[in-house]
Amino acid sequence: MTCRTFGPPVRTGNHDTLGICELCFDGATTEEISACEMKVDPDGLEQPLVEEVEKASGTRGKTIVAFALLKQA
Repeated sequence: MTCRTFGPPVRTGNHDTLGICELCFDGATTEEISACEMKVDPDGLEQPLVEEVEKASGTRGKTIVAFALLKQA
C-alpha cells in the first residue's frame, strides 16, 4: 500500500536521501525501503512533453494534473 500522506519512497533534494513515511516503514531495513523506491520519470519523458505543451499553448510554469486535465475538457 502507498502512504496517503507521503506517497511512495522517492529520492529528494540532492538525490542521496530517500523520502519516506517513518510510520509506513517502521522496522524496515534500508534494503527493504530501497526495494520500494519509485523512480520518478525514469525514461526522461517529462521535460520534452512539458516543452511541447508550452510551445503549443504559449504558457509556461508549473502545472498540476487537475489543471492539465481541465484544459483538455
